[in-house]
Amino acid sequence: MGIHLGIEKLEAVILNSKFELIHNAVIRYDVDLPEYKTQKGVNPGVDLDQFEVNPVMYIKALHILFNCLVSQGADLYKVAAIAGAAHHHGAIYWSLAGLRALCGLSALTSLHEQLTEKCFTLRSLYWVNDDCIHTQCSAMDKAVGGARKLKKITGSHAFAGLTGPEIRNVHVTYPDEYQRTVRISLISSFLASLLTGTMASIDHSDGSLMNLLDIHEKEWSKVLLEACAPELASRLMPPIATNRLQGRINKYYVTRWKFRSDCMIVAATNSNSSLLASIKDQENVIILSLSQHDMIILPTMECNTEEEGQTMCHPTIPNAYMSLFRFPNGGLVRERICQEVADGSWTQFDEMLADTPIGNEGNIAIHFDEMELTPKAQGTLRWDSAISELATEALTGRQRFEPRFEARAVIEAQMMHHCGIVVGTGLIIDSNTRIIAIGEHSSNSSILQIVADVFNAPVYRYEMPADPRLMGAAYRARYAFYEYREVNCNCCKCKIRHGSQPQLSYSEFIQNSPDYLKLACEPTPNCDKIYAPLKDRYAQMQRQLAASKPIREARFEDDPNAFRQL
Repeated sequence: MGIHLGIEKLEAVILNSKFELIHNAVIRYDVDLPEYKTQKGVNPGVDLDQFEVNPVMYIKALHILFNCLVSQGADLYKVAAIAGAAHHHGAIYWSLAGLRALCGLSALTSLHEQLTEKCFTLRSLYWVNDDCIHTQCSAMDKAVGGARKLKKITGSHAFAGLTGPEIRNVHVTYPDEYQRTVRISLISSFLASLLTGTMASIDHSDGSLMNLLDIHEKEWSKVLLEACAPELASRLMPPIATNRLQGRINKYYVTRWKFRSDCMIVAATNSNSSLLASIKDQENVIILSLSQHDMIILPTMECNTEEEGQTMCHPTIPNAYMSLFRFPNGGLVRERICQEVADGSWTQFDEMLADTPIGNEGNIAIHFDEMELTPKAQGTLRWDSAISELATEALTGRQRFEPRFEARAVIEAQMMHHCGIVVGTGLIIDSNTRIIAIGEHSSNSSILQIVADVFNAPVYRYEMPADPRLMGAAYRARYAFYEYREVNCNCCKCKIRHGSQPQLSYSEFIQNSPDYLKLACEPTPNCDKIYAPLKDRYAQMQRQLAASKPIREARFEDDPNAFRQL
């Protein structure tokens, strides 16, 4: 069984030993748990850009989820192992009463009637704006000798969305609640804790997103723990490898839903790591998520903390890593341009893409509606083929293109940006490179064709029967059963199946799973010759936009002549 605790829903799948889907269920918080009054799975917090979630909602959702599986006819006694995945927003702050209730679950009452709000000192809080926790990030930077040193240790710069700065903000803002907190869980380890009835450890991969884990030593950094909050070490369990077992399922589930008593609970991890676990062959792979905020995931054997983005411990390959790059200006920008040029009709937008040539006749448009992470830039800049990068007009660019050129310009510029980030890591994109597209806009073939052309690599699309993050969790559960049971079993069936073969690695083992990757499109012949000069031109536009930001503000807000003079 794989379980994914997402922001908007809780899902589960059950696979047979051949990786075939036999049951799945989903609980949507907004629809199925209306009493919690969530919108897209969260409630607004007391501060701007702050959100909160009642942990009891997740607990009740888990209870309903198992009821749903049983009502489908799922025989939960046959479930040999469970692995989980979860989003990384916020943390769970356990009270002493909560710890006692977790360790003493009674099958006579439901989960959410035992693990009530008094079991937690706070709701799960998270912030989406760096300004909210800027002071906390700066304090953690200073504690280790600067932002660069922090990234070298933990793999990430400190910013909103990482748990360490959030815990520090909780300590500063809610000191009494923090003092009464006896344990802190990530959402992933919270899920594992519910299943085992004990306090589960945070795995290395999800722990990489906390600014607290030394990703080289795979231990909590003592300096950062002290910089984050007092006595934090006593509130965190020791981190463990993502393939480790957390224990067996709690007897509550054995009595209530007839799970087998020896059902293994594998360490739960974060959603992106679980997504990576669903991919069979990870060599020369680029995972491109085309969602509201785009994202790129690159599996790598090297721990390169000097590059931009985030470096995390790999979930399934020992001593390997994964690089993660976030792009704030992704799907929301595409949707805005679609609304402006095609009245929100993606059919009309696709027709515009088809009506324009590769390279868009040299029309390039950068739309950084939000502050972009790499480079640090915000604003809009349009160049056509007639603009010289040395001319004064290059600073302001064009006001507008024709609608059809505007449509292609936003997609091509975004993909040139993404491609530049990938190439900047040292990855060589060649004929063996595969791009796996996921997310809302991955169903748009016109956009994927531009992805293939700009990267000059084939693009594949997942056609799994369930969410890849969910399947990745189920795959890890299947491998855990193989690693901890089948390999060591002396029964005739297992001896015949495995014989004296050496133990397979995770990557080798899941080669037997169905191939859900389908080729979506291939690059147009000679597209690289068209995009090579455009990529150089785009890079110059990026540098221009990043360097001119203060000047552009002076031009529009203060003196109209200041921009030209500077």
